[in-house]
Amino acid sequence: MMHSNSSIDVDVDGDGDDQFSLSGPSPKRRYPYSRSEECSWDASEAARKLSTLVLATPAGRSGALGLRPDYALDSLSGTPSKPGGWRESTHLLSRGWSTSHLHSLRSYYGDNSIHKEDDDEDDCAVKLLRGWVPGGPALLRALGKCPCAMPVLHAFTSQLKEPLILMLLGSAAISLFLRQTADAVSIALALTIVSLVAAVQEYRSEKALEKLADLVPHTCTVLRDGRVTDDYPAKDLVVGDLILLSTGDRVPADCRVIDGVELRLDESSLTGENHPVHKNGDPITALSSSSPPPPLTSQSNIVFMGTLVCSGRGRALVVAVGDRTEFGKVAQELGEVESRKSPLQIKIDELGKTLAYVSSCAIALIAVLGWGLGRPFLETVTVAVSLAVAAIPEGLPICVTVTLALGVLRMARSQAIVKKLPVVESLGCATIIASDKTGTLTQNEMTARSIYTLAFPSLSFGLTGVGYDISKGELVRSDPAEDADMGKSDSKLRGCQKVGKTSMEHTALSAVFGVASVCNNAVIRSEVHDAIEGTSGAAFSGQPTELALLIGAAKAGVPDPRPLYHRLQEVPFTSDRKRMEVRARPVGGAHSCTAYTLAARRPKSSPRKVNPNSNSTVDGSLYFVKGMPEAVLAECSTHTAADGSATPLTDQGRTRALTQARRMAGSGLRVLGMAYGPSLDDMTFAGVIGMEDPPREGVVEAVSQLRTGGVNVLMVTGDSKETAVAI
Repeated sequence: MMHSNSSIDVDVDGDGDDQFSLSGPSPKRRYPYSRSEECSWDASEAARKLSTLVLATPAGRSGALGLRPDYALDSLSGTPSKPGGWRESTHLLSRGWSTSHLHSLRSYYGDNSIHKEDDDEDDCAVKLLRGWVPGGPALLRALGKCPCAMPVLHAFTSQLKEPLILMLLGSAAISLFLRQTADAVSIALALTIVSLVAAVQEYRSEKALEKLADLVPHTCTVLRDGRVTDDYPAKDLVVGDLILLSTGDRVPADCRVIDGVELRLDESSLTGENHPVHKNGDPITALSSSSPPPPLTSQSNIVFMGTLVCSGRGRALVVAVGDRTEFGKVAQELGEVESRKSPLQIKIDELGKTLAYVSSCAIALIAVLGWGLGRPFLETVTVAVSLAVAAIPEGLPICVTVTLALGVLRMARSQAIVKKLPVVESLGCATIIASDKTGTLTQNEMTARSIYTLAFPSLSFGLTGVGYDISKGELVRSDPAEDADMGKSDSKLRGCQKVGKTSMEHTALSAVFGVASVCNNAVIRSEVHDAIEGTSGAAFSGQPTELALLIGAAKAGVPDPRPLYHRLQEVPFTSDRKRMEVRARPVGGAHSCTAYTLAARRPKSSPRKVNPNSNSTVDGSLYFVKGMPEAVLAECSTHTAADGSATPLTDQGRTRALTQARRMAGSGLRVLGMAYGPSLDDMTFAGVIGMEDPPREGVVEAVSQLRTGGVNVLMVTGDSKETAVAI
């Protein structure tokens, strides 16, 4: 139904349950749909709902875009549209927005940028210039053209809130009243120096932070006018835009997923959960328009701004931009948090209050004594006030500000940007530092370090090199008693004997790394280019643990067997099952190693009683399983022998493998067990692989210096107790 140019009520699909007003006071309130509604839509409904947004804009209501809302209502309610009517609901998924709609959508619903709170309205100097000073607004506009003028003005007025500064201002006023111009000028000069030093330093820090943000411009892939545009600036997106997501992309806005293929995202920057989250376009049917918004972790068809695509690809429609995104809401809440004063500021405030109290008492005492001795009252008061002004240390703010500024400069030389001067002093007052392990104390580049297989129970194998550099590592053998040290010392590994493709151990180790590669969803650079039609992504994409297994296999000389297999089934890792299963069939009929060939030829009978309802294979396919060593060993009845055949797994062998896995975990390694077989009831244990996340360069020295300085360092991690204690 159409009313006037100021308000239009639109019923998207004619059922009367989603009418909304097309007028609103702000972009935040003009968007008509709730998150519960967005999650409950299916793909076609999402396109229909979002396609009507352009009708609410002033240009859409006035007909400037060539749109007629009455045609839109007929089309979206399912009745035949009049010739030339609105068809954007069907074209939104195939062609995206038209370029002619962008300006009206952006101006009406807001742009895709997070806005900072404007402090001008709360600034004393700004209020004074606007309301009381003749020509104040013109002066403010002139100051706004100078990039450093307003920071100086803000820094100057912010000093007025400090008790010591208020005392100095009062002293300057009294000095002028008593015609002591020199004292008044010196106090004013001191305040000017303090303001200038603080303003210039904060302005430099702000500019440095802006340059850091510009080093990696945020771009995305968007569909506009039927054409796919790569490297499109994310800040120019509008609601209803259709974006294309692929491995390695950063999500530019909150979007409703339309469809996807194995789409998994890392939402740790928003939710704190470091496990990739699967996303799809299926609606959440339990929700309605009146339902409260579901938790972020339950919004399986919404991708959030700032999260990272770990694997897969998909299409999504933008439903929230800028401040309306979940990331924007967090930023706004953080902006509302009142900053606490540093210990130094608290001490200076206490000093100011003490001086004010002492000065007041001194003035009163001297005035009373002078009056009692018969001195003229005005002369007595003048002497008392002069003494009180002299007692106020006008040089103290200068000393404090300059000292903090020097600290900021020292931090800058150490590649650290400090935005506010008092933060430097707060950092020096820290007594406890709680640090996350992964990515902070460590490089977040898992490295396969130790391998053990029951085919050679008296030997243990290690991999040299750190991180994801394949060229700087090789497979070596050593005594298992040294395994605890192997997990920590790369130099010890380099002194061991190398294991090559012609070594007798290579057959059994190929079975271990083959499982680690087949039961894996990570990709490296060359695979990204092949899979995503020439688009460039990160050098390595996927979970750090799976990347470590792929890199370890490459260092061991075991080619990635995944191109030789067709994946038939995948059961992802869960915290309950503690393992991942993949069923795969060789494409050409031949398996990648001897152990798998022998397992595929294994007769249906096995050393372990087979469940008649089990999923045994008859097409040459095998099950590949990786997970917690205890969970994997519980499903195995045999283990890989030196020649690749299957040997019965005894209790002694099971205990030996678990003991070795616990020793790896006790040395700080993350341990995974590997198994394969023609059936989940007839699995062969291949071995275990221990991985470490190497520490960042300089972490050991930094922790040592902190402890020497009396700072207690705490590590926060989700690893097992043994691994955490070892680290």
